[in-house]
Amino acid sequence: MSNKEFLELAGVPVIVHPPANLSLPAPLIVLWHGFGIPNSEELLAEVLPLQEVQAWKAYLGLPGFGKRLPEGGIDEIERKQLEDYVLKLLLPISEQAMQELPNVVEALQEKYPIDNKKGIGLFGFSAGGITALLTLLESSLPIRTIVLAGVTNNLLSAVDAYERGTKHYYPELTEEQIKYRWSEASEIAKKRLDFVARASEVVKRQAIPAMLFVHGSQDEVFPVNQIEELYKTIAQHYEEDNQSERLCLKIFENLEHQIDLEAAKNSPDLKQDITQLQQVVTDWFNQNLC
Repeated sequence: MSNKEFLELAGVPVIVHPPANLSLPAPLIVLWHGFGIPNSEELLAEVLPLQEVQAWKAYLGLPGFGKRLPEGGIDEIERKQLEDYVLKLLLPISEQAMQELPNVVEALQEKYPIDNKKGIGLFGFSAGGITALLTLLESSLPIRTIVLAGVTNNLLSAVDAYERGTKHYYPELTEEQIKYRWSEASEIAKKRLDFVARASEVVKRQAIPAMLFVHGSQDEVFPVNQIEELYKTIAQHYEEDNQSERLCLKIFENLEHQIDLEAAKNSPDLKQDITQLQQVVTDWFNQNLC
């Protein structure tokens, strides 16, 4: 078998990396990219090949990205973002990715000799991390471990990042045009995506998942103090259940929001941080899933 396969399963573009040893049992890890780099399944597979992990790795393309760009392409994505970032872009993408995941997992299990006894692993970067957290809270899939990179702690933070980004990329827009207009529906979404408020739900799963946060101290999209708040809140519940060793936060001093291999070529410090991040994630999955 080749080192990498490009597929479409249950209507979703997927890249599959095999386990380190094909002759040994291997569970499944599902990985989602973000809106920023790595912003495709191809780029994420390059950033986190996880070659030393004894698992099948499935890198999924988010709805609306890559091969699933809507009619109108990037212009249509930008239109939806400006019309209603929460209800036209972020939430629909996360919701659809979560809803289609069980069918993708089933298709992967039918195609590959995946060991189902240990449950599955999840990885999500940025918007993909929001999707992964939502899946952890609302899906019945047997999620054994989860890794979240550059994720936010609530929807307010994501909207704030959207407003700052829009002001930077569309300087011709007025403050009124940029400011997000909350509606009854988006207020409901705000509660649903308040991961700090919902932290206690994580430990209500039948098997408490091993959870790793990796974050850059220079993250300009989701400041590191936000993820520290989420981590501390979740940690209280893990401590109550004597599961503290199954929760971890790793902060990388030179890493910004994006995990950009091209940028790292010109920055030894950034390259070192990304290399360390790759090893930390590899070790976490090997220790807590495989």
